[in-house]
Amino acid sequence: MRREHLDLEHRLLYIPVAKAGAREQPLTGQLTEYLRECLATFEPGQEFFFPSKRTRCGYLTTIHTPFRRVVTAAGMDPKQVVRHTLRHTAITHLVQAGIDLPTVQRISGHKTLLMVTRYAHQNGEHIQKAMDTLEARYNIEL
Repeated sequence: MRREHLDLEHRLLYIPVAKAGAREQPLTGQLTEYLRECLATFEPGQEFFFPSKRTRCGYLTTIHTPFRRVVTAAGMDPKQVVRHTLRHTAITHLVQAGIDLPTVQRISGHKTLLMVTRYAHQNGEHIQKAMDTLEARYNIEL
């Protein structure tokens, strides 16, 4: 992740290389503020968010090892909780919050709605809330 890929004013991160092609990733307000604070600590001329003196390219190319460390420190199994778990959980939460699937698709960067639905696990409470919403719309009195 490079400094130039961030547009904090519009809360966007440009991702030049992704499975579905280059795209802009929307950011939450909290993450935007955190990144703003990170930028303030950058050394002069630092362009990468995760610089590394150990790599030939000058930056970390994967966060696999640090992520495993954090998961383990949190008391979870790094074989069960992987980086993709965060994406899966976020997409599920968006769907359960009632965000329409085309918007979830835009946020997640998926090419098709079919791919989004693979992540969208509705729990019993979420389904019951949907039925309650439908009932309220029809204003059914028993």
